Amino acid sequence: MARIALIGLPGSGKSTLGSSLGAALDSPFLDMDSLLEESSGKSPRQWVESYGWEVFRSAESIILAALDRSYVEDSDVVIGCGGGVVETAANVEILKKWNCIWLDAEDEVLLRRTRGSDRPQHFEASEEVVLSTLRIRRSSIYCSLGGTAVDTTPMNPDDVLDSVLKQLGER
Repeated sequence: MARIALIGLPGSGKSTLGSSLGAALDSPFLDMDSLLEESSGKSPRQWVESYGWEVFRSAESIILAALDRSYVEDSDVVIGCGGGVVETAANVEILKKWNCIWLDAEDEVLLRRTRGSDRPQHFEASEEVVLSTLRIRRSSIYCSLGGTAVDTTPMNPDDVLDSVLKQLGER
C-alpha cells in the first residue's frame, strides 16, 4: 500500500486508527509524537512548555524528514502526524509524496477527546476558540493533502478502520 500519513486536528483519531490500520495492512505504525518523546524523553507538551511552539515544530519537521528518508516511496508504513505538522511548508511538500488520510470530527467531540490529555496547550484563548482557529487555519491544507475528510464523529474505531480501508482501496 506504500506510505500512509494520518493527518487531522488533535483528537481526530490518528493514533487510535494508526495502530489498527498498520495491523490490517501488515505495516508498521509510527506515531510522530511518540517518536519525539522516545528520542528526547520529553512529551510534546513538555517540548512546548520548555522551548515554545517554534522549536517544537522544528523537532516535528526533523522527525518527518527522517521518516521520509527512512521509508522510501515503495515502503509500507503508517505514520500518525501531529495535528500541526501541516503548518510548516516543508512538511506539506514532504506529505504530498505520501498517501494522506484526513481524519476529522465535530468540535465538541474533538474537545471531549482531548480534555485532560498531555497534548501541548495553546494558552492564548479558550479551548473552543483555539480549536476553531486551528480548523480555519489547517482545513484547506488537510484537504489539499487528504481529499475528503473521514468524519470519525459517528463511528467507532472499527468503523473508522473499515472506512479508511475502503478509501485506500479506491486510490
